Amino acid sequence: MSDLFPLVSLFDLALALISAVLAYQFASSVHAITFHPLASVPGPKLCAISRLPYWVAYFRGVDVYWLNRLHQRYGPVVRFGPTDLSYTAAEAWQDIHGYAKGQLENPKAPEFSVQPVNGVPSMLTATFEDHARVRKAFSPAFSERALKAQEPLFRKYLDILIRKIGELGKGQQPVEMTRILNFTTFDIMAELCFGYPLGLLEKNKFSPWVASVFKGVKMLPIVSMICYYPLLNALFTRFEPKSVTEQRVTHCKHSADRVDQRLREGSNQPDVWTLVSEDTEKSDAKLSLKEMHSNAELFMLAGSETTATLLSGVMYLLLKDAAAMLRLSQEVRESFRNEEEITFAGVSTLPYLNACLKEALRVYPPVPIGSPRVVPEGGKSILGRWVPPETRVAVHHYSTYHSEANFKDAESFVPDRWLGDPRYADDDQIAHAPFGWGHRNCLGQNVFSMAMHEMRLILARLIFAYDWQLCEESRNWLEQKAYALWQKERFTLHVRTSSHLH
Repeated sequence: MSDLFPLVSLFDLALALISAVLAYQFASSVHAITFHPLASVPGPKLCAISRLPYWVAYFRGVDVYWLNRLHQRYGPVVRFGPTDLSYTAAEAWQDIHGYAKGQLENPKAPEFSVQPVNGVPSMLTATFEDHARVRKAFSPAFSERALKAQEPLFRKYLDILIRKIGELGKGQQPVEMTRILNFTTFDIMAELCFGYPLGLLEKNKFSPWVASVFKGVKMLPIVSMICYYPLLNALFTRFEPKSVTEQRVTHCKHSADRVDQRLREGSNQPDVWTLVSEDTEKSDAKLSLKEMHSNAELFMLAGSETTATLLSGVMYLLLKDAAAMLRLSQEVRESFRNEEEITFAGVSTLPYLNACLKEALRVYPPVPIGSPRVVPEGGKSILGRWVPPETRVAVHHYSTYHSEANFKDAESFVPDRWLGDPRYADDDQIAHAPFGWGHRNCLGQNVFSMAMHEMRLILARLIFAYDWQLCEESRNWLEQKAYALWQKERFTLHVRTSSHLH
């Protein structure tokens, strides 16, 4: 009998441990939904207890729609995790992303962005002081002066794009637009960032490096979860698979090598580094070599994939609305006699084209999720409610733009809402901030201006040169999953030379 005592003691110990864990979990759950400072914030009770519902939606690629449904049910503020709040009210942009002198900034949540392999953050995750310095250094490369000098580069690739579409669409062959638009925007950004063409458009093929960018996006849920939990992060850092490490190093080295080659060989072209170098020689906004590497990698994704996404989206929305497509076609074709007249300056004055792009940014924002910030020590008031420190807060783009409280007929594509249509006079247009808000937005109005110039120019050229028809397989193209960025399916169109050019 005495031999059984150790077993009985071990059983009792295990039972006690299990009971303690269950008791702790029960007490934590009761605290989360009753006594926690966020207990009064609307949201599902299970989400107040655990982040598991969010992770499940995120891993399935449906968190964008899941969170939108929560906002439709619970209102402009939703608690979707024990310490996670999502907002859709316009005023939340200022409260979360704004900055006032003498106040602590709401820093970006560390799990939102993967840190570069070289250990030096890009502008996306740099400290407040470094962000201001790096942003100042890059601003000249995205200024109006730079755009005027860079316009020939944009036009060169658009000439290739228009020709390539004609070649691919011969004999009523469908043209896959997501690929060819990505080829275009990546080619343009590569020459701006590296002074070196990738040749994607000409080859009609992704390079291994660019292909790895898209594969990496699907890994974001796993990366976010690992980085969110300190224990998981520590374990993964310690035991990261060799293949994963090699892939990350190879990817980042490719970008770094391109930058090094460009700096070594020099260039007379008005690319990013020519304009940055000219300005930094006259200022204190110096960049280290590793900062150049990290930010070049950021620009390649942020300045390429999102632009191609929006262009695909606006083409789809226009082709689903025959009246809108006809109106835009008439505006473009009556404004220009030939393709040479379609310039940055020319397209900026087309009201309906600009309204179509702005409305597409609302209906189909290229980055549909929120950019979470962490409430600093001492807490902060957001929408008049005190929020405790360490809470993650974000304005959720998709839910904000699809909220009937902000936009009438929120699910519909209505460019006229941006042209003073009295039916939409009560729209809260301040809620629309697709390029971010505050001092950490997308390089301020500079990059916003470059992206808008590029999108206007490409859309105008596409509409001027060709008549388009949606293929049957792409009728429901907008029904997509998202892993921080949209996972775009094949978007196929039939194309023929525009009737007005015959």
